[in-house]
Amino acid sequence: MGSPVRIFLVDEEATIPTSPYRNRTGVETDTIPLSSLDAVIEQADIEDGGLTLASFSGIHVPESEWRRIGLEKHWHAEDVDLESPFTDPQRRLEVWASREHGLADLDNTSDLSYDHLDGIPDDSPLITEWADSAPDDSQARPHVPFERPTVSVYALCAEAARDPQGFDRIALGEIARVEVLDDLAELPEEPNIDTRTLDIDPTLPRHPEIEYTELEPLPHEDDVLQAVHTINRYAKQFGEQADTAYQTGQGAEARASSTRKRALYRTKTVAIHRLTKSDPDAVRMRRHELNGEYETYCFFLSPTDTDDGRAYSFHQPNDAVDDDLLEAVTGSDDPSTLPLESISFDAESETGSLDWSLDAAIEELRQHGLDPNDYLDTVVVEDYDWGYEISTIF
Repeated sequence: MGSPVRIFLVDEEATIPTSPYRNRTGVETDTIPLSSLDAVIEQADIEDGGLTLASFSGIHVPESEWRRIGLEKHWHAEDVDLESPFTDPQRRLEVWASREHGLADLDNTSDLSYDHLDGIPDDSPLITEWADSAPDDSQARPHVPFERPTVSVYALCAEAARDPQGFDRIALGEIARVEVLDDLAELPEEPNIDTRTLDIDPTLPRHPEIEYTELEPLPHEDDVLQAVHTINRYAKQFGEQADTAYQTGQGAEARASSTRKRALYRTKTVAIHRLTKSDPDAVRMRRHELNGEYETYCFFLSPTDTDDGRAYSFHQPNDAVDDDLLEAVTGSDDPSTLPLESISFDAESETGSLDWSLDAAIEELRQHGLDPNDYLDTVVVEDYDWGYEISTIF
């Protein structure tokens, strides 16, 4: 590691990016004559039990060499994002090689040749990584060589580009041989480009921010309470769908269901605050210890436009409830003034028995200025493997 080297290419030519990544069609490229390039090997590993050789961004190229090859051309595009904190400009290359194809193509193992190991010390990772991982009934040394290593570069992205998912990776060419040098006329350095600093909270707020005193009241009408009851049930169902999708490897579907679940629960939280604002004296509250694990508030509300004795109850996490609401209902912002009951509880997720559909419930709430779409973390979820998108909008 740390050695200056000259990397010679097969066919004495290279493919270089001439545009940033803009969309799924990839990156515009050009093929140029290039017999060799100079760099410093800063990182390289023998991995996967001796099956692969990998250097991820570990081949550091001096600026003059980078310019000579033309690898900076796409950096000058009008729409290139030089300041992205995620794809900041680096004059680094990647190398990858594997033995797997050679092993798969090996027909006869009775007459193996180890000529490819001539000159390699026995303590080299090329041999030791294999020996440490080889099964007892396997050859103690790798009996096929690596395929020719591929050297690659990552193109920068355009300002409007979405996640490239590897489409920005350009294979310059295959390595013919490597010559170790005593020194380089210019050592590589990091580009003097300041990337943007992002002020990002890595955890999205679980509950909506609520100013209780500024809320519009929501009437204790049966249709409103029925709508809140319906979205609460569907939120639980979306949570179960997310769990199932994660377990079956459907990551995008899981994230879409989880996103919709959170939006409905946030809508429910705002609705409960607005219902309480309408008539705090008509709201009863208790503290519930659910299944002996955690404590939550329980709200009991009854419609004022019917006399059928129907009542609704909704649980809310303690940290989702504004102190002003608690004081409006109980006369104190101290939760300990509420009675605590230990209950066994399993939230119902079955929606077939509901009187209302999810669409009908949302439409009712929208008539009162309450829309779950306002509480979505994202309106679309992308599948990272196949590139399709799933809308989360209600």
